Amino acid sequence: MPQPVLVAHVTRHGSTAEVAEAVGNALREAGLPVRVAHVQDPLLVGEYRAVILGAALYMGRLPGDFHHFLSRNRHVLSTLRPWFFVLGPLSTEEKDFNAARQQAEKQLARHSWLKPEELQIFGGRLDIQTMRFPFSLLRHLPAFRQQPKCVMDVRDREVIRAWAAGIARQLRSAA
Repeated sequence: MPQPVLVAHVTRHGSTAEVAEAVGNALREAGLPVRVAHVQDPLLVGEYRAVILGAALYMGRLPGDFHHFLSRNRHVLSTLRPWFFVLGPLSTEEKDFNAARQQAEKQLARHSWLKPEELQIFGGRLDIQTMRFPFSLLRHLPAFRQQPKCVMDVRDREVIRAWAAGIARQLRSAA
């Protein structure tokens, strides 16, 4: 059996985990063995033939767990060229995707040794009811009090699936 692909993610409210599962499912459909896991799970990154990492931008930053994972696995990740996906904008405006890309690139640049294969920006999801402190304070803003069940979801499942299928093609052709 070929080495599996690792899809590791950081999630606070579940949105990034859902995207990681969608990426994993698309890779499985392409015939690749896959493990989808949170970055805090016990992982031996060196056991995987490829790594795909996902996180969401919060206030322009990637979560600390994400940076810790990169630092902990520096030796292995420096020899691989991991793929990255970042959830960011809550609109479909190109300028918002470009801004999210710039923020994500700046965050990844903190790890100068890291050479990503690709950085993909996906739209994000915001569900005001599932947010924890300090983000839960948004519920008290006038705009959100008028819409207590406010959910914004601009994740494009077809784009996510197509991106993962492209990775699968690359991995199969490299085998």
